[in-house]
Amino acid sequence: MIPMKKLHNPIQENQRVLFAGDIHGDIDHAQWVIETAHKSDCTHIIACGDFGYWVHLPRGRKFVNNVARMAEQHNIHILWVDGNHENHDILHELKEEHGDNEPIDTPNKWVRWIPRGCRFKIGDTTFMGYGGAYSVDWKQREEGMSWWRGELINPYHVDLLTDQHVDILVTHEAPLGKEISYKDDIPVSVSQRALVSEIVDKVQPDVVVCGHHHTRATWHIGETEVNVLGRDGMGQESILIYDV
Repeated sequence: MIPMKKLHNPIQENQRVLFAGDIHGDIDHAQWVIETAHKSDCTHIIACGDFGYWVHLPRGRKFVNNVARMAEQHNIHILWVDGNHENHDILHELKEEHGDNEPIDTPNKWVRWIPRGCRFKIGDTTFMGYGGAYSVDWKQREEGMSWWRGELINPYHVDLLTDQHVDILVTHEAPLGKEISYKDDIPVSVSQRALVSEIVDKVQPDVVVCGHHHTRATWHIGETEVNVLGRDGMGQESILIYDV
């Protein structure tokens, strides 16, 4: 049984969104996500970070091009927030060129990146994306090739966010409120979660959906429902479907 929830909206005809946890550039898992979304009559997929944007490598370019091709074939629009494992240098260049007020084509309209703090609508439901997190294995990676300093959430940028309400907040890192993985024993990781909590406090979403911790968890912060999704290889535990 695919997990499915509904946000009440008496005006706009329903559209269905499949949220996906970390895909990690795994084309087989991406194909499964897209086919699952198609079978479930989803109009959109939103990936919660660690999508696999490594277009500085041939395999990374092949991944995003194949995902875009499958998305077009199934008439499903894919959006994604950046995780810690993306090429943040290229994402910075894209933001400098296009701004951060709307999702950016990566590589085309079928697969688009949601810059940090970007607000957008699907139907009559408001979303905001905010990627970023701490790589616990950064010392084992090569800077500029498999790790980038731009991965971290910047507290100064969080301070600049307005407090306008959004219905659904999509992040990579999870807010505070429940211990969910070994990463909660790492101070830098916890401080990143605290920054996501600041964002939640500002925009007061009805729902938060995130990834990063490679597990499935759900809890509430006041009236806000938090959903942490699993990673590639975890099947139904890695997705969540909402009617919006």
